[in-house]
Amino acid sequence: MGQPVQQAADWQYPPIPIPQPPGGRRRKPKKVSRGLLIGLVVLAVLVVGSGVTLLVRGLSGDKPEANPAPTAPASETPSQTPSETPSTPSAPRGPTADEVVKGSKLYSIGPVAASKCVEPPFAPVTVPASQAYYTRLLRCLNYTWYSALKKQNLPFRVPKAVVYAGNAPSPCGIQRSVRAAYCAANETIYLPFTVDAKYYKSNPGYARAIMLNTFAHEYGHHVQKLTGILSSSMTRQKSMTPNQKLTESRRRELQATCLGSVYLGANAAFTPMSGALLTNWRFLIAHSGDDYARPRVHDHGNRVSNYQWSIAGFNGKKPDSCNTFTAADVRVN
Repeated sequence: MGQPVQQAADWQYPPIPIPQPPGGRRRKPKKVSRGLLIGLVVLAVLVVGSGVTLLVRGLSGDKPEANPAPTAPASETPSQTPSETPSTPSAPRGPTADEVVKGSKLYSIGPVAASKCVEPPFAPVTVPASQAYYTRLLRCLNYTWYSALKKQNLPFRVPKAVVYAGNAPSPCGIQRSVRAAYCAANETIYLPFTVDAKYYKSNPGYARAIMLNTFAHEYGHHVQKLTGILSSSMTRQKSMTPNQKLTESRRRELQATCLGSVYLGANAAFTPMSGALLTNWRFLIAHSGDDYARPRVHDHGNRVSNYQWSIAGFNGKKPDSCNTFTAADVRVN
């Protein structure tokens, strides 16, 4: 708040007018006692100050002319309180972290549109071949999620997909070929070639389901980033206990899983999700989760929760099926 506006230091009250002597024949004024004169002056001041016309009679007894007493200007008493200044309208309060994760406009989108993309050629035998697969798949997910977010005027940016061998530096730390990861700092999905190649050698059909499902899951994290859910969840987590932080992490991860399955369900007829691919995908989602992690950290959800949220997204085909942040704790184990 600024300094109060005050009157200038030399500002004074308006002077009180003194009544003029009456007109008529000039007479030699009688001597008036000093005390009586002072009394008359005081009386005149009081009466004039109150706005009443004073008819002054001459001390000689002659009838004076009635002169209206001058009206004193209204006294402008300087304010001692701060002058009111126009208040600046306060900016509307933004949503809280809780409001974002639980009530995001993402949940009002409804069914997402199919990109109508067929699955790209699949043969991750070299880094370039693997990169080509994900680059083409990225375009398909971009189309579906751009169209979806546009419905609610949510922002959209295309993420990057990087296939790497060995280790890869990133703003989120060194990627060490353990598993795919999404880095929110540069909006990039990191995909380890060695992991894909290993699964492909042992079971090409199963590797195909893993790559498709994993990429859709990591893109789900990008959708969380675009809608503010990711950062809001991280904000909520700061004030949580260790166990609560793990639960919050599971809500994020299971939502990403569900959002990935929303894409797969919407495009099931075009990928197509049928035959061996569908069989392997169903086996995959029934056997994914913290139960199989080594070392075991309960931060992604167990296999029951992963299966349930995967099916919910696949069948629902809409983000509203994926609000893990309003779900009971038992559904995000």
